[in-house]
Amino acid sequence: MNRDRLLENLRWLAEGNPQYAGTDEEGRQNAKVALLMADDFLLSYIGDPEVTELFNRIREKLS
Repeated sequence: MNRDRLLENLRWLAEGNPQYAGTDEEGRQNAKVALLMADDFLLSYIGDPEVTELFNRIREKLS
């Protein structure tokens, strides 16, 4: 993932686009799904497998 794509994806989430991050209610973004997607986007941008692995371990413990 390049920086431009990352910014585009994060803008979609920041705008509350429900089609992009699932919905809790009709027309409303699911905040938990949006946060998980933002995490995934950032990890994709970093592209370091060790960072991704540790981050995922932390996230699993908190779920």
